[in-house]
Amino acid sequence: MIIFTDRKSAKMPLEKVVENCIKKYKPNAIYLREKDLSDEEYALLAQKIMPLCKQSDTAFYICEREEIAKSLGVKNLHISVKNISKIGTICEFCNISVSIHSKQEIELAIKLGATNLVYGHIFETFCKKDLSPRGLDSLKEICSLSKIPVIAIGGINGKNAQKVLDMGACDFAVMSSAMTLTF
Repeated sequence: MIIFTDRKSAKMPLEKVVENCIKKYKPNAIYLREKDLSDEEYALLAQKIMPLCKQSDTAFYICEREEIAKSLGVKNLHISVKNISKIGTICEFCNISVSIHSKQEIELAIKLGATNLVYGHIFETFCKKDLSPRGLDSLKEICSLSKIPVIAIGGINGKNAQKVLDMGACDFAVMSSAMTLTF
């Protein structure tokens, strides 16, 4: 399990939610999403979350903010496929996770340095209620075409998580259910 944060849907301060998620779910990684924060606010929040991840040996990813990742010494970056070409020096990162939305984006992401792909949304989800889900067949195709690991995201819960793994995803990501500790 991978957890993307969304403090707006959390019922308590994000660092407390992350601490509880780590204890309850033992995720493989925490991705600090928080798109609406200023760089200063984001960096301060990252400094609160990083030690929680380090203590539990949980990978920590900065999302979309390359310079903050570098300044904090974070070696894991998550970025959209449209922004990966803007990264200055990819060699500074051990892991570059890239969001993709089509099979055409697979090769581009890999060529530009992606070490894993995040593909979704697979099932209906509140976060993307106006968009149709891509579905399991689409996920299976992406997984079969990719030379690097694919993480499924979107509408994944305890009842359907195994289905995405059965389609070839190396892992799955959750956001809303993790922020409310209801996965």
